Amino acid sequence: MADTSYSLKKNRQYVPNLVSLQQLGELNYRRMNKLIRGQEEMSAWCFSVHTSGDQESRLRLTLGKESRFTSEITLEFGPEMQQKLLFKTTLLMTVRLYHDVGIAEITDGHRQYSGVYPYPNDAMLHRDEKFRLNQQLADLLELCLKHGHRLNHVISFEFT
Repeated sequence: MADTSYSLKKNRQYVPNLVSLQQLGELNYRRMNKLIRGQEEMSAWCFSVHTSGDQESRLRLTLGKESRFTSEITLEFGPEMQQKLLFKTTLLMTVRLYHDVGIAEITDGHRQYSGVYPYPNDAMLHRDEKFRLNQQLADLLELCLKHGHRLNHVISFEFT
């Protein structure tokens, strides 16, 4: 009997929760606006984030394309001092802000993520990849709001 319940769960199709996805987008839009508040005329914003273990990280937001109802912001996050590791330690993502509806979401610069992906798939994306990426954005912005401070001048540091 346990095997049949497992097969029913296995065959059940994933349905995205659009309400929670939209709420997450609205909260990300508010978080992003809190970070750039008071310096909207700039095209780049830099933050220093103190995390556990005395590690300093940097968050840089750079304004890209801008139109009446949308803006694209490139987000770069990584350690202040680069360390030689076997894996990439920096994160780069493109965030699109929809000003007319007050929503921010992750894009990869030229396309938007689908709400549902078949699983398994060749790209190894999760079924709820769009929600997970936007949740990662929320975590990063919240980390910066709680433990970061704005740098008054843009420091020229390079992410490698």
